[in-house]
Amino acid sequence: MRLNRFTFFNTKAQKFIKNKVPYRLKTTFFLLATATLPSLLTGCEHRIWNEPITDTNITSRYDFRHKLPQNSDDVFVILAFSGGGTRAASFSYGVLEKLRDTPVTIDGVERRLLDEVDVITSVSGGSYTAAYYGLFGDEIFQNFAPNFLYENWQSRLIKLGLRPKSLMAVSRSDYNRGDLVADDLNHNLFQQKTFADMGRDQLPYVILNASDLNNATTFSFTQQQFDFLCSDLSNYPVANAVMASSSVPGIFAPISLRNFSNCTQRHQPWVDDALNQKSHLPRSYAVARAVDRYSQPDRMPILRLVDGGVTDNLGVRGSMMSPVTQYGDVPNMAGAFSPEKLRRVKQVLVIVANAQTYPEYAWSLEGKDPGLLQTLEASSQAALGTLNNETVSVAKKDFLQWADHVNSQRGPDTPQVEVNFSVLTFDQVADKEERATFDAMPTTFHLQPEQVDALRQLSGNLLDQSEEFQNFREALQ
Repeated sequence: MRLNRFTFFNTKAQKFIKNKVPYRLKTTFFLLATATLPSLLTGCEHRIWNEPITDTNITSRYDFRHKLPQNSDDVFVILAFSGGGTRAASFSYGVLEKLRDTPVTIDGVERRLLDEVDVITSVSGGSYTAAYYGLFGDEIFQNFAPNFLYENWQSRLIKLGLRPKSLMAVSRSDYNRGDLVADDLNHNLFQQKTFADMGRDQLPYVILNASDLNNATTFSFTQQQFDFLCSDLSNYPVANAVMASSSVPGIFAPISLRNFSNCTQRHQPWVDDALNQKSHLPRSYAVARAVDRYSQPDRMPILRLVDGGVTDNLGVRGSMMSPVTQYGDVPNMAGAFSPEKLRRVKQVLVIVANAQTYPEYAWSLEGKDPGLLQTLEASSQAALGTLNNETVSVAKKDFLQWADHVNSQRGPDTPQVEVNFSVLTFDQVADKEERATFDAMPTTFHLQPEQVDALRQLSGNLLDQSEEFQNFREALQ
């Protein structure tokens, strides 16, 4: 009888959500449904934890040195994929399609520009595209659209949260909504792959970015970051990292990581140097202060990770220009470049796929007071998106300063490194009505197929219009 009542509730709830609830608020039912079951119920699901560093797995480090593809040393290409649900995933997927279809000639050999991509750094919705390509390569062009972009993952997650088995599982203190969705992604999208599977067969080095709630800083899923937890990243599920990267506060629960006891990898000289500098304004100080807290696992035994957009919705500064990723030497990008490779690089291309929108709210148009959920939605939109333009500007400045630093160490007869920083945004759509159509696309995990196709096509069109992208292509000739 109890099971029948659960089934009855499950069916009725799904019909109510489908027919009566405003589209933008449907995701909140996932939160409500998974928080109301009595705690006496139990389930068989369990949280997947990260593992400690051991002497046997140091050689499989997930870092630049072991995972960068062996392509041209003269060219370095970085893609940055922003957050924004399926909208961002589709927009970034279009970038991959465009680079696949763009031929370039390097050292007299014609190849796809996609094969010259060295790094993909991503946040939230963009992390689904980045992780899938990092694991499966060109299979993404056959499987990702039907299995994710065209799939109604919004409805899928609601149904997942309303299943009696799910309600039982998340009622426990050691399992939450984030764990539940990560488990579903692990089995149904990412095929239970770990970071040991990422970047094989000359695929780019993928950096998935979340936000560390404990320290209010970007948390990148790289071995350099995991060193400060005395933890090994290689056996950690990619699905859990993607879930952490896209765990919007309030909708999903944080993904948890253990902070283990002492290890030699945790102690790095640059941290003490940054903490001892006179000024506390440099970014290196803030990052060092955060990772220094990890050195006291008794005071911070568990990290809680949420959507990467909370700290950097583009993922480019928090990863590529982080002292953690670059072993404290950001001016030389010492993590990404050996001294020899730094001397050889000539052309650098950075493509930022920014799927940020500027939606108009009904309550604003009507002059009404926003309700609680409407206020939370608008506040979240502001927190995850409003500072994107400033972040892009600072990131571009950082890369240009890096180029100036590298060129200052080269002789007058040595070719100079040139950085082309291309930013793709909906603001670049000239037609106002068309731009408004893209701005109206919601930050959810469900879009109509025609919306997905429009976003895919837009990426290629904007790259064709990008002066920086065309300058880079001409420089290669």
